[in-house]
Amino acid sequence: MKKVSDMFQNLINMFASKIMKMATKHYLHLQPIKNPLPKATDNNKRLLYIHIPFCLTLCPYCSFHKFRFDEPSAKRYFELLHQEMRMIHTLGYQFDSIYFGGGTTTILPVELGETISLAKSLFTIREVSCESDPAHLIDLEDEHLKGKIDRLSIGIQSFNDTHLHEIGRYKKFGSSEEQFAKVKRAIPHFPIVNIDMIFNYPSQNEEDIHKEIDTILKLRPPQVTFYPLMYAPGIKERLTKKWGILSDSKEAIFYKIICERMGKVYKQRSAWAWSLEEAGIIDEYVIERSEYIGIGSGAFSFINDTLYANTFSLPKYAEALTNNHLPTTHSITFPPRAIKQYRMMVALFGLKPPTNELFFESNLLKISNVYSNEKVNPKGAYLASVMMREFYNGMDYIRETMRNQLNSKDGYIKASGKILEK
Repeated sequence: MKKVSDMFQNLINMFASKIMKMATKHYLHLQPIKNPLPKATDNNKRLLYIHIPFCLTLCPYCSFHKFRFDEPSAKRYFELLHQEMRMIHTLGYQFDSIYFGGGTTTILPVELGETISLAKSLFTIREVSCESDPAHLIDLEDEHLKGKIDRLSIGIQSFNDTHLHEIGRYKKFGSSEEQFAKVKRAIPHFPIVNIDMIFNYPSQNEEDIHKEIDTILKLRPPQVTFYPLMYAPGIKERLTKKWGILSDSKEAIFYKIICERMGKVYKQRSAWAWSLEEAGIIDEYVIERSEYIGIGSGAFSFINDTLYANTFSLPKYAEALTNNHLPTTHSITFPPRAIKQYRMMVALFGLKPPTNELFFESNLLKISNVYSNEKVNPKGAYLASVMMREFYNGMDYIRETMRNQLNSKDGYIKASGKILEK
């Protein structure tokens, strides 16, 4: 009977994956913007996402918007970022949380500290979350940032040296032991330290997963986020040849192990996030934030029924703000049913039973037995993980589409806002 149940669940997961792939291909097509970012029509406190698109080295699997670090460009970028933030304030938006993503957000600590201070002077900010990597953990005693970051998320990806070599992070960020020591040193200095982990490497086995969790439970960071390895559409063929084919069946097995072992110590906050405490900002801020504003090159905003995208070109970003225009260049407006489907997916991903707004989808979830007594079970959590994985692949497609329009000059700006020739 269990085999029949497992086969049925696998079919549901495969069906959900295909539906999400079809939906993202159908809906996620940015068009040149016709209407600018609207003025705020309420006093709701939203989340402010700030994108810092600079890295000293570029990881081969990373699909996020980034350029190789150039200090003059990056310093000018922060100046422009401040201008954009002031313009968003003028539109009437209010924020109580900030999430810095990248890129490497802590690559210029002084400028990052000034950006946080400006945001707190404009808005009522109660929590600030920053991403970082093991090589750019901020100076824990840096006066420019001391006490300003409430949550530091560190991209570890693996405590297995073999996997770190495979994905090109060993030389960049050190061995698993070195990364362990850096995180352990950072934990006492921040209210929340999160570590990002990737699972389902093609070479990974069950013993590897157990060892990863053993290390995490020894370290005991306040938060842990487990992401399934995802090949963005534009790099899927190359990474498949380099690392191997991603296995859905292995992913499901590994996910079950993660849930069973992490659940004995941590509280599951989303399909991917685990926390020692029940409160505090997590990586998947979209769960609790139905709307958000993104500033910076390549940042996305979601307001009402529309997704907005800023230009991915740094000189165009500079040009727009130099001329006192917001750098928003593209958008997608979704039909009501698509918005309801998105909300349903996000609710399930946040481990909350979805509403009955959509007859077909809600009944499919009911017969799938993915939640009971208003609580999403591990089957439902994995189903949500599968759907969110495909949604993120769709967003990767948008980023790739926007970045395909760039050339080598689009990663540089200088003090005047013009292209810096390299």
